[in-house]
Amino acid sequence: MSRDETLKLTKTIDHSSQGEYITLPFTIVDDVEEVKIELDFTDRETNVIDLGVEDPNGFRGWSGGARKEIFLREDRATPGYNLGDLPEGRWGVILNAYRVPNKCTVSVNVTCIRSKRRWYKGDLHLHTNHSDGAYTVSEVVENVRSAGLAFLALTDHNTFSQNIQYPVVEDIAVIPGVELTTNKGHANFYGVHQPFLDFRCRSKEDVQEKMDEGLSNGSLYSINHPHCQYCPWEWGLEQFDISMVEIWNGPWSEANQKTLDWWDAQLKQGKRVVAIGGSDTHREHERIKYGVPTTWLNAWRHSPGKLVEAMKSGKACVTRTPESPWVNIKMMDTFMGESYPRTNHLKDVPLEVEFKDKVEGIIRVITDQGTVINELINSKKVYYSNGIPNVSKYIRVELWDVNSEEPIVISNPIYFD
Repeated sequence: MSRDETLKLTKTIDHSSQGEYITLPFTIVDDVEEVKIELDFTDRETNVIDLGVEDPNGFRGWSGGARKEIFLREDRATPGYNLGDLPEGRWGVILNAYRVPNKCTVSVNVTCIRSKRRWYKGDLHLHTNHSDGAYTVSEVVENVRSAGLAFLALTDHNTFSQNIQYPVVEDIAVIPGVELTTNKGHANFYGVHQPFLDFRCRSKEDVQEKMDEGLSNGSLYSINHPHCQYCPWEWGLEQFDISMVEIWNGPWSEANQKTLDWWDAQLKQGKRVVAIGGSDTHREHERIKYGVPTTWLNAWRHSPGKLVEAMKSGKACVTRTPESPWVNIKMMDTFMGESYPRTNHLKDVPLEVEFKDKVEGIIRVITDQGTVINELINSKKVYYSNGIPNVSKYIRVELWDVNSEEPIVISNPIYFD
């Protein structure tokens, strides 16, 4: 079955087969991220056909006569169906001819959505009523959908219950998370339901212990709003091996600018720190809103695991709103978050900057040598083959609004080895 192709299976069932289970086989290949199945049959007022699915490892789930459409993904599925990988091989649509008074023609559409690297937009810093948020987890998921986002992270303060009580929604990926909230600073942990056992920190050593515990359990962590006026990171930013930082928390502010400057200083030192953002929404607010800012992730699948993998690899950019365009940067076959070999002379290789849509604003191309390009653009894609110092350690891009003097989008770097 080719990419996103729908296979149609048909079967005519007569009365003599009433009460029998019938399997319609189909085959899927590897790298499938979603299977959709739609059942239809003639004369629904008198015929009753039940629906279920099996995969190469056996029984996968059952709807009976309750549903005519189902979906299966690694991390979420229609109620009644098991989560897990979608293995290649022989699958089957299980039919139960529960009631067939005469004759029934059954048609089943099976659609396999293949994995493909895509941009997904979401909010990586949200709170529910599991801590100090005003909304239930279900309400937060619906609010995220209404904001036009495709994923969210549940980052309640020092608790993990939100990570096992969220609703299954086909078009929203939910990244488990927690905000380690101490008296001297906050940090988000992403990717696992419970990255550490106990949040209580009394010293820098305690904080380091939580970070090490989270990493050993497969989590990523990010230092949150480190220059915030009300809850800054006071444990010392140079005391930890920081690999991710929230450069943009809520609406653009002086505190965000300080974190952006700090992040760039780390890059100049040769450190590889991923930049992300999050709205930190707790409740309805005049300025703090879902997706302000939005983090875009270039992930292989729309699943929590692959989204976290994209975060870790720096395939991310941060935009002012969900409607703001993502930006991707590329040098030959090297993309954002990757390393370009210094054996090639940088001036001989153009930097390709592509936006989701045509944009207007001030583009800044930045290396450890400073801002090497600062000009007004009005296009979707631009190339720069000059002006990049060959001794650069990294290169990244920002697009700024001419009128508000605020960033529209900030990319992560390409590094130079």
